[in-house]
Amino acid sequence: MTARLNLQDALTAFRAAFTYEHPEGITITPQVEDGKLRVEVRAPDVNTTRGFDVVAEPLESEERDAAQLGEDIARVVEQELMYGQLPAVGEDGAYRRIVV
Repeated sequence: MTARLNLQDALTAFRAAFTYEHPEGITITPQVEDGKLRVEVRAPDVNTTRGFDVVAEPLESEERDAAQLGEDIARVVEQELMYGQLPAVGEDGAYRRIVV
């Protein structure tokens, strides 16, 4: 079994890898909390806020290193933003959650 990833290092790697020029008004909030690296993407819309969350909660057996995890999260966020239409909040009040 390997040691848990340092999520602060993964956060640093995300910030270095995320270079996508997203439209004005979209907020991207990466944070480490409760053993998870979470990136919240939000955009105001006429009647609601749209967005999604990308979450990584690495297992002790994780084969990626922190740099790879940060880069993977950046790639997922960029791909979702390229679709152009962010999903609305669900009926349960939660945003779409993508686990990396």
